[in-house]
Amino acid sequence: MKFRQLIQATENKYNRLLANLLSLYIIYPFLVYLPLGDWLIFFFFSLSLIIAVYQIDRSKLALRFNIGLFLIALLLRAFSTIIPIYSDFNRWFELSSTLIFLAFIGLCVYSILLELIPAEQVTSDIIKGGICVYFLLGFFWAAAYNIVQIFDSDSFSSAAKTVNQADLLHFSFTTLATVGYGDIVPASKVARVLANLEGMTGVLYPAVFIARLVSLHNGR
Repeated sequence: MKFRQLIQATENKYNRLLANLLSLYIIYPFLVYLPLGDWLIFFFFSLSLIIAVYQIDRSKLALRFNIGLFLIALLLRAFSTIIPIYSDFNRWFELSSTLIFLAFIGLCVYSILLELIPAEQVTSDIIKGGICVYFLLGFFWAAAYNIVQIFDSDSFSSAAKTVNQADLLHFSFTTLATVGYGDIVPASKVARVLANLEGMTGVLYPAVFIARLVSLHNGR
């Protein structure tokens, strides 16, 4: 019975990650305004990625490496909260933490694609893995926009005058989906280039990769 449950968990390993990413995307704008909301989001999101990567690779080395990245980013976030007096230190702590978080998402995307790209027999779980990558791309670009804003607080303009992390996540997914509401506009050159690259990713990824997975699944 335990072996059968293990096989089922392996065959449906993207269910949990997809549910976590969808839940996080929905509750993110509400949690980010809470006193410890940023910490809860970071912890919940990082834990989901660590579990997902371990289910894919089954490598203890990769698990230890991801846990190490998580702990380093957690310490940097703690330092940026404890030492708010020195604005320069605070900015560099936040920047380092966001860079590690960005690398963390990138490693997870790489691990998933490494399994999905060579797949010839596509199951519904493989398609869910492709959808997980789409969500992770939205979070990845949001973290990249956050790095740009750390260097230049005027990189994005909005009618609300202030652009926070929830706004950047909203801008990232509207750009990825090529909706472009125009409520948040990239103002700096770097932000515009990143927005254009994300828009191209949002067009090419579903049209090429997801379409390939669906066609292989229907053919099977």
